[in-house]
Amino acid sequence: MAYTFRSLDALTIIFISVLFIECSTLHIKPQLLNSEWNNSPASIDCSSLNVNTSRLVTFDLFGALMLTRSSMNRNIASLLPSLSSTDIQEFTNAWLDAYKSYFGKSLSPSITHHPFQWVIHSSLLEILDSFGLSDTITEDSPTFNALMSTWGNLKPYDGATHVLKKLSRKYRLGLLSNGDKETLKTAIRVFPSSVNISLILSSDFPINCFKTCPAMYAQALAAVNGNKNQVLHVAGSAYDAHGALTFGIFSGAIDESAAHTNPKPCFAFDDIRQLLSFFRL
Repeated sequence: MAYTFRSLDALTIIFISVLFIECSTLHIKPQLLNSEWNNSPASIDCSSLNVNTSRLVTFDLFGALMLTRSSMNRNIASLLPSLSSTDIQEFTNAWLDAYKSYFGKSLSPSITHHPFQWVIHSSLLEILDSFGLSDTITEDSPTFNALMSTWGNLKPYDGATHVLKKLSRKYRLGLLSNGDKETLKTAIRVFPSSVNISLILSSDFPINCFKTCPAMYAQALAAVNGNKNQVLHVAGSAYDAHGALTFGIFSGAIDESAAHTNPKPCFAFDDIRQLLSFFRL
């Protein structure tokens, strides 16, 4: 599916006219995704960012908030005790690599309305087969389903809960993630009730694509009625931050190496706790 744009203003008007927020989750009319525009929106300049005018702060779940790789290693080890530590790491790496291979891609709604679930399900079947486990762990068996659930059973970065708690007192918080809505909702249950993440922006239909596709970031812009000065995305990588900036919303990364990339993100931290000083909290 191709996306082209006449201008950021035109994009904003179209999205705001057809998008609405209900039950803290954004819903987008499917026919919107069939529209095409001629030119890409201009990248936004971080020098114009004013955190005092921000209203919505979104986070990538797997990269910015969670210790995804180590959590998956732990979960897989508990479910597949016959595997060696090396095997467990290879299993996790293969699964993460399969997921990452779909970055920037879209899936036809005729295939699935839940791209993330489709990707991790199909890749898990292949990985189990490669490890000679497909006969003992069959599709939709209890162990298979438990493995699928590992993506929603992740440990947050140290300090993440404290940072989110303080941010939620001033800003509306949301997830802007490639995950499906149910996995994302399950994952944030690890946080206490004092952390209020009220907006879930996923890859589910009608978006049906993974970042850095423009439709993912358009959800965040629509949530603030098209005011690009009111949204800031906290990415987990330079790749995600660049996608947001190119689309036209402010973004920084919990990835120190992103500071040396172009376009340069609004911040590049190696510790999520550095967000507190950035937001002057």
